[in-house]
Amino acid sequence: MRDLHNGKDARVELPNSNYINELTEIFGEEWIEHDYEIVDVEDELNIFSRFRLYGFESLDKLNKLAERINESCSDTHTLKVLESASEVYSGIEEVLELIESDALVLYENQEIDDLAEMFVDEGAFGEINEKLLMYIDYEKLGRDIMLEGNYYETKNGLLEEVR
Repeated sequence: MRDLHNGKDARVELPNSNYINELTEIFGEEWIEHDYEIVDVEDELNIFSRFRLYGFESLDKLNKLAERINESCSDTHTLKVLESASEVYSGIEEVLELIESDALVLYENQEIDDLAEMFVDEGAFGEINEKLLMYIDYEKLGRDIMLEGNYYETKNGLLEEVR
């Protein structure tokens, strides 16, 4: 963080319930009244950068978002869901709501034809005679599935928004 009034810089790790005291130690009591800018944001998956959560954002808002991310995305898979969602959605709050309500499903390292085959195997299209299975074009079926509008290709695999 950079205090634009006196030109000092500080590094704060979020979430941090003590960030106000830490910054007051560095900048003095008046830092809260001055303009400041978040000049560099580092996080493992670049979530803050992906959702453009830097610049002149409120530190309180950023701290609350960092806390919420830690609570909602406590395992590796959910972090990958968040990372994948950042390729599709522009708002972090919307994505966290979807994650918290289990409305996002990530099919890791799968392409749409793999997903189509999985759906057929699981009976999503009803029972299909064994003799007919070899005639199914999973690539075309996968494209039809994508046309429904709630599947998105990401670098981690296919992301589905469950509606």
